[in-house]
Amino acid sequence: MLPGSLWAFLALLGLVPGWIFLIRREKYLRGASRSGLGELLQVSAVGVGLTGAALLLWALFAELLAPFGFVSLDELARLGGAYMASHPRHVISTFALVLGGACALAWGLTWLAYRSLHDAYKPGSPWEQAFTGVAKGTTLWLGIAMKEGPLVEGVLHSFDIGEASEGNRDIVLSRPIYVTEKENRSLTSLDRLVVSSDEIQYLSVVHVAASDAAKEAAGKA
Repeated sequence: MLPGSLWAFLALLGLVPGWIFLIRREKYLRGASRSGLGELLQVSAVGVGLTGAALLLWALFAELLAPFGFVSLDELARLGGAYMASHPRHVISTFALVLGGACALAWGLTWLAYRSLHDAYKPGSPWEQAFTGVAKGTTLWLGIAMKEGPLVEGVLHSFDIGEASEGNRDIVLSRPIYVTEKENRSLTSLDRLVVSSDEIQYLSVVHVAASDAAKEAAGKA
C-alpha cells in the first residue's frame, strides 16, 4: 500500500485539472470574483470531477492499454496492492495518463464553452473592447458626457486597462479638446485632459482619420 503522504500528494495532483480550468476560464470567460475559499472549492470540485471522468475513460480501455505499459484493471482487481508493488512503472505511467487526460478535458471544456458563446463576446473590459482594433491611419475621437458637468470631446491619448472593480480608471484626451455647455461648443487651450471613470455618465467613440485630427490640432494651436 502507498503511504499516507504519497496519497495526499496524488490527491493534490488530482486538483491540477481544476486549476487549469480556473486559469483558462479567467482568461477567456471572466466571471464574478470569488473569495479564496470559493475558488478553492471550485478548483476541488472541477478537479475531482474531471479526474473522475478521466479515470472512467481509462477503466473502459484499461485492458487495451495494458500491453503498452499501463496498469491492467483485471490484474489490479485480482491482486490488489501486490500488483501495484510489483509494477511501479505501470502505476506511474497510468497515473500520468489519467492526469494528462483530465488536464486535456479541462482545456477542452473551457474551449468549448468559449466557442459556444455569441460572437459578440470578447474577453477584457468594455473599455479594452471599445478602444482597441483601430484601423491603421485612424484614431479615436471620444465624446464624454460627465455626470455633473459638460460634454467633453477629444482624441484618445491613453486609458487604464484595469477592471472597474479595481477602482477608478482614467481616460486621457489630447488636443484638440472641446467642451460643450448648454449647447455652446468651445475649443479649449488644453493639451491633455484626464477624466476619471467615476465622473463619466457615458461616452461615445468615433473612428476618424489620424491626419485630420493632427491637422485640426495644429490649426488650433
